[in-house]
Amino acid sequence: MTARHSQHLARWLLVIVTFLIVYGSLYPFRFAAGGDRGILELIGTLSWARTTQSDIAANVLLYLPFGACLGWMLAVRLGGPLAVLAATVAGVLLSTTIEVAQIFETRRVASLADVCFNGAGSLAGSALALALRSARHGFRRHPLTALLAEPIATALLLLWVGYRLAPFAVTLDPAHWREAVAPLGDSWLDPAATVGYLVPWLVAAQALRALLGGRDPARPLALLMLGTLVALVVVSGKALAPPEVVAMVLALALNRPLSRMAPSRSALLVCLALAALIVFRGAAPFDFRLDPDAFGLVPFRDAMLRYRAANLLDMFEKCFQYGALVWLLARSGAGVLAATVIACALVLGMELLQAWLPGQPAEITDPLLVVAAGALIAVFDNPAPGRGR
Repeated sequence: MTARHSQHLARWLLVIVTFLIVYGSLYPFRFAAGGDRGILELIGTLSWARTTQSDIAANVLLYLPFGACLGWMLAVRLGGPLAVLAATVAGVLLSTTIEVAQIFETRRVASLADVCFNGAGSLAGSALALALRSARHGFRRHPLTALLAEPIATALLLLWVGYRLAPFAVTLDPAHWREAVAPLGDSWLDPAATVGYLVPWLVAAQALRALLGGRDPARPLALLMLGTLVALVVVSGKALAPPEVVAMVLALALNRPLSRMAPSRSALLVCLALAALIVFRGAAPFDFRLDPDAFGLVPFRDAMLRYRAANLLDMFEKCFQYGALVWLLARSGAGVLAATVIACALVLGMELLQAWLPGQPAEITDPLLVVAAGALIAVFDNPAPGRGR
């Protein structure tokens, strides 16, 4: 993709991301009158409402793509530091406007803390975009250049680890540590759960292989697994699961033959396994009924009705799955556009099928996430020669 096309697509992504931020922050748009107060008086009513670690993570991550897209665009005209500053200020202004609007939204709680963490997300996203631009233009001085040279692979690893460790609340309570390792005494034979962990770890292995320029990722994969197991013990609300331990061992074993294949072939095999897992999970428990529910055309409606921490976990998992599906298919030789169309068709088909499954919301959200993943991959994925194609 040329620099001009990249800028054009980043501009459209910024529009979409901004729309989603406003939409998600003000839904269901039930506003009440606020009297004759001026804008400064309204801003003065914002408080430093208490927030949880999951809320902090959600607020930072929400504005990360906003800062990344805007920083990517502005870096050409303003240069690095000014682009980061402008993107951060824009994020703060957008967040402040939304928080003021939330004063009139009956189901929302406006908070200055959200503005701060949204601004931090914009700052981090714009700084990341600047680093990606530097990596694209061949600057190889920093040890983290490999991570920046393969941003989608890096993002997939972060999404998977984020899904396993959210809400990131570390505890030093030994009693919790004992509870976290207690499940290791349960049954280790759970094929469905084992496969559910195995496929994502194979995706992680493919991402690590891309970061290593096509080399065998066995050692960093083992270190990542070990670090995840330790983190599962010390993060509040998490615990070790015997099926995941079995899946890690299997993933290390399967990584050996996969690493001997051409990157495109191994990517295709893991992509097919991931597609099968998505279909299986989407159709489970296979208890179809005769009368389908209506297909929801309002994006994220189901997510808006749930607790934010649950939304964060769900978003980590879906972004990882759909991003990996498009990325692996593109790396197998299909191209980003074709990969996005194929993945979108698969996910849309599963959403339509879920209308016949009780307890499974059928809506347009997941296909839109696939399209967003494809657009991000088109902008930011820049495999070097020999890296996965």
